Amino acid sequence: MKDENTRHPTNRRELDATGYPHDEDESDGIDVSATGEFQFDQVVTRGDTTVSRSVEWTFERSETSGDVAESDEELEPANDERATDRENVKRFVSDGGFESESDSKSRRMALDGGVDDHDSSFETGAAPARPESGAEPKTRAELADDSSDTDSPMRNSSRTALDAGADAVRARWYAQVGGPVETTPVVRDGSVYVGTENGFVCDIDHRDGVSNWLFQASNAVGTPGVGNGFAYIGDRSGNLFALDSASGAREWRFETDAGLEVAPQLLGDDLYVAARDGQVFALDSETGEERLSFRSPARAFTSLRIAGDTLYATGLDGGLFAHDVTDGSEQFRFAPSLAVAGAPEVVNDTAYVGTVDGDRVYAIDAETGETKWRFRTNAGIWSSPVAVSGIIYIGCADGHVYALDAREGTVRWRVQTGARVWGSPALTNELVYVSNDDGMVFALDRADGHVRWQFKAQEALVAPPAVGRNGVYVGDVAGTVYALPQ
Repeated sequence: MKDENTRHPTNRRELDATGYPHDEDESDGIDVSATGEFQFDQVVTRGDTTVSRSVEWTFERSETSGDVAESDEELEPANDERATDRENVKRFVSDGGFESESDSKSRRMALDGGVDDHDSSFETGAAPARPESGAEPKTRAELADDSSDTDSPMRNSSRTALDAGADAVRARWYAQVGGPVETTPVVRDGSVYVGTENGFVCDIDHRDGVSNWLFQASNAVGTPGVGNGFAYIGDRSGNLFALDSASGAREWRFETDAGLEVAPQLLGDDLYVAARDGQVFALDSETGEERLSFRSPARAFTSLRIAGDTLYATGLDGGLFAHDVTDGSEQFRFAPSLAVAGAPEVVNDTAYVGTVDGDRVYAIDAETGETKWRFRTNAGIWSSPVAVSGIIYIGCADGHVYALDAREGTVRWRVQTGARVWGSPALTNELVYVSNDDGMVFALDRADGHVRWQFKAQEALVAPPAVGRNGVYVGDVAGTVYALPQ
């Protein structure tokens, strides 16, 4: 059904040469004076070597001045100088990320920014928002003194990451992307997709940090969703763009009346998106045509997750809500008076979720919403839990990373990072990666929380790291993306 607050998507075949609709009465939400060709000086650094390149883009199609063909034999003579520039970058910066093992396109997104495993379960990794207001932040000493011992029998399981004396690693490469990064990167098919607070969407080559293409929306963008040959990206003005994942060309646009900052969810041929005012849409992922819309009671929408036949929605103005994914009917609501920022983690018949106010992690029945257990922290939870092998890993604004027993909610271990943790942990078989507000990235041993290594970014890290097959990627609020070793 068609909601009166939405419009039909705009397909690029209906656009004129400027990239705007022929209908002058319908606003595209983009400043026409901003169309045309632009330049952005991207700086890529590894060690003591720095390379600066001008990346050119337009609103309709994003291109880099240094684009090369996939093989050296396919390069045209006119691009020899550009190819040389790119090879100079590759010679010094070559080992971040992963190589795609297959050219085939998955029907599911790598929305969690995790290892690109086409057989893995489908889940989002929507980055938590930062609080707009609140109490003064605690000092490192205060954070280190805080504990949750009243809820945990394992007092000796607490560590302090800053006192661990762990090895410090250097970035394999780091690149400027033109604006603050406050959402998690997405790693897919040899590319690192990054969105920024000033509307840039970058497809960065995992090998060298050079942008393959660049697109600019009219406002801040959320976490990209990548799948079916598209990169789907929503912005704060209410636009959803479907970009060709190979070129950055805009294929279609869908418009709502409220911001679309929650990571889209791809389920088969259906693309689910949620506006900040609670309106949820199911779109044809190829064309953008609307198939379903309903309104969730969640307001100040923060996350969307689909597990089985249930769509879970959370909001800063009202709890966790479960809906039937086929028709939007409400199944249950949990903690409607509490703010929830991170998406729930659903494993079998249990959903795990943290609350911003109330300072708790809950395990609830995934079908009824009844509480199974709860664990109290010393500050709000802005991140999404991650469940692996019977352990729940979660970051907290009290500076801790917690590993909780999934069945009982008791502490297996916890690590104090020294500053607030906004984002979700990212996991591999052996390690837990977490970032904090001081710009630190820690690689923790999954078994006991021991710090394997640490890295210091230039500025604060709001978004969680993303893990590829051969690298860890994270962006800071100064607009720098880093490729770190695993």
